[in-house]
Amino acid sequence: MNGAERPITTDDLHAFVDGELDEARRHAVEIYLETTPDAAKAMADWRRQNEMMQALYGRIAEEDVPKRLDPHRIAAATRTGGFRWRSLAASAALLAIGIVLGWAAAPLLPSPGAQANGLVETAVEAHRLYADDMVRPVELGADQGPVLQKWLSRRLDRTLHLPDLSASGLQFIGGRLLPSGDGAAAQLMYEDEAGRRVTLYVAPSASDADSPFLHQRVKQLEAVFWGDETVRCAVVGNLPLSRLQTIAKAAYRQLI
Repeated sequence: MNGAERPITTDDLHAFVDGELDEARRHAVEIYLETTPDAAKAMADWRRQNEMMQALYGRIAEEDVPKRLDPHRIAAATRTGGFRWRSLAASAALLAIGIVLGWAAAPLLPSPGAQANGLVETAVEAHRLYADDMVRPVELGADQGPVLQKWLSRRLDRTLHLPDLSASGLQFIGGRLLPSGDGAAAQLMYEDEAGRRVTLYVAPSASDADSPFLHQRVKQLEAVFWGDETVRCAVVGNLPLSRLQTIAKAAYRQLI
């Protein structure tokens, strides 16, 4: 798969704003933005933030380092015994500058929850792509569960189980393999009694740290996501958040 065919990620969008993409990838992002209004709006916001930061702090970034912080002067101060007090004064000055700059920049920088988690973005896009497909929403159906389970476990290189979510009012439809930044990912699809579909997105974990159950609303869809040393997961659907949280916990208990 070449650079133009890979799914567009948040990293691509940031690199586009910063002018760091090659021509083929930049063209792919431009096409994506033409067809994705939410992403185009986010890009415009990021550009405005960059411009505001440059206007506020660009001059400071271009100034020479103050002579008092020159390493040769600091070394000389050490030899003459004056280093301790000068270094304390310099540290206090730097701390004050950091506090002022941080206070001034805080309103301009997005909070951690302002942008969708990368895992959630991918899970939501996959859900939107396949959940409404009435012809072939999955690659292997529920009737091929054992084959699907072995196939996904082999491709993700960890043992997965297909959660039975019938106690949560969901019927298993099937699943498919998806590409991800870490290699391969899996999507398992379920449907409730009203015909509303819920997907469970599973990707290999690149971290030993556990992540608690968190939630995010993206493009009119609720997503509950979590992770551990084995997998990173997201449950996505157009359901009340409380119900989706119950589904996510049930899936977590059975998946690995």
